[in-house]
Amino acid sequence: MKFLELRLFFEACSYKIAHLEQPNYLKIYTWISLLFVTIFFNSCNSEPVDDVNIGFIAPLSKRAIDLGIDPANAIKLAIEQYNTSRTPDEPKVNIFIEDDQWEKEKALPAYKKLKSEHDIDILFISNTDGTIAIQDQILKDKVIAINPLNNDALLSTLNKNTFKIAKTTEQANGLMALRIIELGLKKVLILHYPNDFMTRASNAAKLLLDDAGIQNTIITTTIGNVDYHEDLLKYKKDNYDAYVFFGYKEYGFAMKQARDLGITAPFFGSTVLLDPEFYTNSEGEIVGTECSFFTAEDGNYVKAIKFLEDYNTAYNEVPYSVWPALQAYDAINLVLKEVRTIKNSKKPEEEFQNWFRKRLFNVKHFEGTCGNISITKDGSSRGIYFSLYRYESKGVLVKVVK
Repeated sequence: MKFLELRLFFEACSYKIAHLEQPNYLKIYTWISLLFVTIFFNSCNSEPVDDVNIGFIAPLSKRAIDLGIDPANAIKLAIEQYNTSRTPDEPKVNIFIEDDQWEKEKALPAYKKLKSEHDIDILFISNTDGTIAIQDQILKDKVIAINPLNNDALLSTLNKNTFKIAKTTEQANGLMALRIIELGLKKVLILHYPNDFMTRASNAAKLLLDDAGIQNTIITTTIGNVDYHEDLLKYKKDNYDAYVFFGYKEYGFAMKQARDLGITAPFFGSTVLLDPEFYTNSEGEIVGTECSFFTAEDGNYVKAIKFLEDYNTAYNEVPYSVWPALQAYDAINLVLKEVRTIKNSKKPEEEFQNWFRKRLFNVKHFEGTCGNISITKDGSSRGIYFSLYRYESKGVLVKVVK
């Protein structure tokens, strides 16, 4: 029974008592007893809403930590804001985080730990390869998985419990090919890190270059390599006039070594160039590289700036690479918006996974920091679009205005 209903009921009882023709303590006692019995049974019938446990698997050490630490902080911030503002009819949300060091092999053990120790209902996971690795297990455990950073054609073919609330891999990285075409470059070398995201980035660029009749070569490098001299010397002799680096901080060494060998061709990169170690490893040679990126001005500027202010208040810093934090914040808030409705929208006999899956598929034009996000029939999202930027100086990207 709501407070207003109790108040009206109590006032009705008071009115009847006050208008008894003569004191009748038996009737008074009966009305008061009825009031308290009603309150008691209504409180007993108001069952508490179960907590919702969310896990997040992300790189917190070793490699690509800008894709882990800042998004983890953004998710924690959103959940704290939710828990502070929720009503008694809305479930408390708990977050548990595991480090996968951006390695596919560590994703499944991390997931199993989260499930066994915290019985998570929802899993956030950033790594594309890791998302693929946990597919069978989440379906078996009836857990909904959400990738808040990557969204590509392969991920959209996975099981019905996997959603992607993020940029489109092909769109973000295809920008590099479009820029190369625009600049009139004729022979392109693409180096890529051997994971699914960077492989798909390379293939997306290659398709566009092929269609434009531009000669291109894709080279897959090894994990952890820091010495590219021998290969770069060969590439120099082949007279490539554009170098694309689809990979992480190790490619900073390749940039430095290329310039030392006298390679003057322009550099192009992916979405992760603001990792400080990228600049350090390149000894500044990264400056001038053009890349795909996303900042507050590419999305809902007002909401994005408000988030960054809240982030700074909570952590005394702002993310040096803003898009992973912005996307993660949107993804978790989209989820929390649906979780708020659980008491009124979920039938008692309905499984959590079935209820939540249905809710996500119905998301249309969620107003986030990155834009208006909708979920399509294959579980992927639309509404986040990257732009072209140039690495202007240490830690600074400037948008390339066309």
